Amino acid sequence: MQIDTRFVPFVPSNNGATEVSVELKGTKEREKLKEACQQFESILLAEIWKKMNANARSIGGKSDSDRPFGPLEDLSVEMSAEQLAKEGGAGMWKMLYDQLVVHLDSAEELAKRRRPEEESE
Repeated sequence: MQIDTRFVPFVPSNNGATEVSVELKGTKEREKLKEACQQFESILLAEIWKKMNANARSIGGKSDSDRPFGPLEDLSVEMSAEQLAKEGGAGMWKMLYDQLVVHLDSAEELAKRRRPEEESE
């Protein structure tokens, strides 16, 4: 079987060592993808908020060295962004997830098609 590498950059092969049902694998992989997309959104939101805070301080005439609780402020922004993303966020994670889950589905379809061919050998 020829695999077009333009569409599927990685096709897992376990050579029959551990068989996992496609439905179960898909659910686990989708959950990992969802979590990664939410983490990406939280990091992006945190960086935007930090930059906004830095710009607000510079407009007020203060610098980053005038922040005695700077690391604590950064941590609170990161934690807030993470919680916001987990609760739905701005929706960026969902758009990213929708774009990437298609590739996950195509990899699953290839794995389904590949299994019967391996069993016949």
